[in-house]
Amino acid sequence: MDKIETPAKTAVRRRTILRAALAGVGASALPLFNVARAGADTIKIGVINGITGVRSQFAEADDWTYGIIRDRYKNGLQIGGKTYQIEILPRDNQSSLNGTAPVANDLLLRQKVDMLLLPDSDGAIGAGELCDALGTPGISTMTPWQAMFFTRHGDPTKGFPSTFHFFWGVDDLFKNYLGMWSTVATNEQIGTLYFDNAVGKSFADPDRGLPSALGPAGLKTTDAGFFEPSTEDFSDQISQFQNAGVQIQSGFMFSPQWQLFWSQAAQAGYKPEICTVAGPFLFPSGIDVLGDRGDGMSTEIWWTPSFPFSSSLTGQSAKALAAAYQASTGRQPTQPIGYVHALWEVGIAALQAAGDPHDKKAVCAAMKTLKLNTVVGPVDFGHGPVPGVSLTPLVGGQWRKTNGGTFKNDLKIVYNGTAPAIPVEAALEPLSKLS
Repeated sequence: MDKIETPAKTAVRRRTILRAALAGVGASALPLFNVARAGADTIKIGVINGITGVRSQFAEADDWTYGIIRDRYKNGLQIGGKTYQIEILPRDNQSSLNGTAPVANDLLLRQKVDMLLLPDSDGAIGAGELCDALGTPGISTMTPWQAMFFTRHGDPTKGFPSTFHFFWGVDDLFKNYLGMWSTVATNEQIGTLYFDNAVGKSFADPDRGLPSALGPAGLKTTDAGFFEPSTEDFSDQISQFQNAGVQIQSGFMFSPQWQLFWSQAAQAGYKPEICTVAGPFLFPSGIDVLGDRGDGMSTEIWWTPSFPFSSSLTGQSAKALAAAYQASTGRQPTQPIGYVHALWEVGIAALQAAGDPHDKKAVCAAMKTLKLNTVVGPVDFGHGPVPGVSLTPLVGGQWRKTNGGTFKNDLKIVYNGTAPAIPVEAALEPLSKLS
């Protein structure tokens, strides 16, 4: 098993990053952006995402969404009887916590943004610390709330002073996993392994993570532990799973690591009945690259065109938003489209509710009681699992070959036990039935 970073070491690393940001980072460490100087009637909104690196797929829809915002507010945003221009300042943290410090420093201390949007786990953790230190409103999403909240040592009775988060929780994920698995006959032997980062640690946590759900469900677990981002050989883990007769493969990793793992599994003759792994099956590209062996991969579904929700900004249904993306880009819609769009829905609603978008205290106060119906579902920061956190709907799904459709594979909803308002589209099929 790879060495696991302790919570104490994680806290030290977070504090080191925060101190570095507050102390300032040399200009040579900052990416170059041509940003116009903003006046008093301009709202500056920074965005930190993994534009490059292992999580770059999560940022694929960012530019397209910026286009929607720029077009919608090309004549300005009306707040409190005044018209404000919106300036968007995107930054790349290179999909890393260390890469977050210099760009957070640039946006918060140099650009002095009015608000920071964080559709990224490392951004939520690293930049969130600085937002709270400076009193700048920050809104994050696209990482389980526990991974963000407890990594930052949040107080469940208070939340954070300036940062807010909306997404589902790891407990919701596990309910969907167990619900899907219960529909297929297996030997109840499950194998797990985890990417070694904050989200991976959250998934693997014995008290709050996947292990806490497996035992009570009667599943027997073979845990292969954590692996480093540079890992290229999964033969030891595959051997453990084969020896244990594992029929359900799970855990957390990204698409590049799953490609290696699944290719090496085929070479070794490892053939589980179910593969439900958080991370690698969120995107069509992560399935398409697997060829025929991508048929039947199962995953959590945060958002699809089938979700029965609409945008508070444009009035578009989830289906219409996805269709617009496909028509504009020629690409298959992906799950982050909904959440990146909803991030702007929430941010703009908070600025409007505050009355003065430059009054950061007023914006944070408005956020604490914000209730909004978005394209990913209702967001309500006042009634979440902890203050400042709102839960959004989650269902389970399976990728299936389209047999001549517009795209190679399609993601079907196969379980909706935690969100019955979202309709089921198919049944989960074991891999042996599809091969």
